[in-house]
Amino acid sequence: MTPGPSAGLSVRRAAAPDVERLADVHVQCWRETYRGMLSDAFLASASRDDRLALWRHLLDRPDPAEAWVACDGATVVGFSGARTLPAPGSPEGHPPAASGNLELWGLYLLASHQGLGLGRQLLEAALGSRAASLWVAAGNSRAIGFYRRFGFEPDGAEDRLASWEDLPEIRMVRPDGPPV
Repeated sequence: MTPGPSAGLSVRRAAAPDVERLADVHVQCWRETYRGMLSDAFLASASRDDRLALWRHLLDRPDPAEAWVACDGATVVGFSGARTLPAPGSPEGHPPAASGNLELWGLYLLASHQGLGLGRQLLEAALGSRAASLWVAAGNSRAIGFYRRFGFEPDGAEDRLASWEDLPEIRMVRPDGPPV
């Protein structure tokens, strides 16, 4: 475990026993993060069962996905994950990022645990200082500012998530990451 900035806070590799709590945290983080960007009805319909299926797929297998959890004591309060995209481009059909094929596919932290250094620790666990890309909601200025502090900048690629009420998103890249 990586020691946290405060007693009891830590980041560690996610494991199959975490799937239940990860599903709950995932849905809660979406509701906190996207309030005001997505309708209340959309956020209320976020399915724990869908997230549970995703986390089981990612972690309950012989070769688990690269994912990390932030913990407050024994309680999961956030997560991050990275993946290597197939070359060229992404599964969604986007052109390849100048930063290469490493992508941060998610970094979420409960609002109650933001500002404590856990976001930095989750980013460091997922990417270290490697070059990478990520997608972020275009209206999420707090997240955009967070990623900028760690060397990410928008590269001009944009998309809309049709299944998420056409939520606009932008890609950010870090060609050569600074130490985090």
